[in-house]
Amino acid sequence: MLVSRNNAAETALQLRTRAAGDSEIKEIVREIVEDVRKEGDEALIRLASQIDRVDLSLEELLTEREEMKESLQHLPPDLILALKTLRRNIQAFERRIFKRLSISLNINGYAVNFRPIPLESVGCYAPGGLASYPSTIMMLGVPGSLAGVERLVLATPPRRNEADKRLVMAAAYLAGFHQILWAGGAQAIAALAYGTQRLRRVMKILGPGNRFVLEAKLLVSKEVTVDFTAGPTELLVVTDCHSPHGQAALELLAQAEHSPDTLVGAITLDAESGEQLLSKLNELLEKLPEGSAAKKSIADNGFICAADSWEAAARFINTLAPEHILVYARVGWRNLRMIRNAGVVSYGPASSSVFLDYYAGPSHVLPTEGMASIRGGLTVLDYVKLLPVVKPTKPSLAKALKNMRPLILAEGLPLHLRALEGALGHDAK
Repeated sequence: MLVSRNNAAETALQLRTRAAGDSEIKEIVREIVEDVRKEGDEALIRLASQIDRVDLSLEELLTEREEMKESLQHLPPDLILALKTLRRNIQAFERRIFKRLSISLNINGYAVNFRPIPLESVGCYAPGGLASYPSTIMMLGVPGSLAGVERLVLATPPRRNEADKRLVMAAAYLAGFHQILWAGGAQAIAALAYGTQRLRRVMKILGPGNRFVLEAKLLVSKEVTVDFTAGPTELLVVTDCHSPHGQAALELLAQAEHSPDTLVGAITLDAESGEQLLSKLNELLEKLPEGSAAKKSIADNGFICAADSWEAAARFINTLAPEHILVYARVGWRNLRMIRNAGVVSYGPASSSVFLDYYAGPSHVLPTEGMASIRGGLTVLDYVKLLPVVKPTKPSLAKALKNMRPLILAEGLPLHLRALEGALGHDAK
């Protein structure tokens, strides 16, 4: 598929449409959400048995922080070190952002302070149907803990394997969560949004998930704040004839193994690069077992497009707005800055989405389905509200009255003018 400046946007939109989810799940999700809203814990227990094939008691639905801590003793030291290293890197990145949120300045004689206030409660969803994702648990919990959220709740599917459960609990403890709700899918989102007999509702819901989770977040968003679309993984690699095509192919398959509905592909800057990448990809695919998620994902949603110019490639990228972008092509910084819409960008011959997922620091909870065109990934900003505090002075009030009188009168608000005059006429106490 050849991409030019004339058809770049249209081609990207066609790929988005092809990867769109099934609208039939809406009614299923609606029924699940309503069941949890009406029945609470009983619905969660029933759905855990029906969907996750795990039998839970009422006491097993929630795990508190002390019990999480006990799980650390069951993990090997090298795994604990890996989790703590990831925590350190996330903290290093998020702390720099958090510190910049506090601002104090003087404007024309009056003081303005701007500070972050942590939310009282946040519920974070971490997938776990096909595998455990302790790295995602860290990405969700560490920024919230750093922000000072009073009650951080992790919702994740119940585990059949005791070792998996202990790993989740240990990761949740290190990440700073206060509770774990063992519920998956739409039922977890409903429980976080409305509360149950044992779980208090939260103020905001964050985290990635499958299309059932995304639909549930959309459904409850009328009554609780949710973050953004963070669904099946997406990866776009950008290559030219100088790129490490074997590595690019490996990266595509690495993201494709998450689930069979990922969107992975390449935009190449010459035809030769596309042929080399396809050859390497086919070599690797032949070695994968039949029925693997990566094979199905590549077959259903994989693509390779060739762009006739960097301008065409950039237009394609910005319209597709993918979650991950790895730029292996030799492009200068000026051209790289033309990429505006992406969850995260990595460039250079050593680029790897796995490095981003497990080590770099920025969150791997990123917008998908084109949402990267309007926002970035999860940060400490998602766990706080920003509060300005202003202290006027008499001189600043006098200036305001002098300069703003025409504007206030033009808006037809005479009582506003009287209030400002009154403020100037009273002594500060």
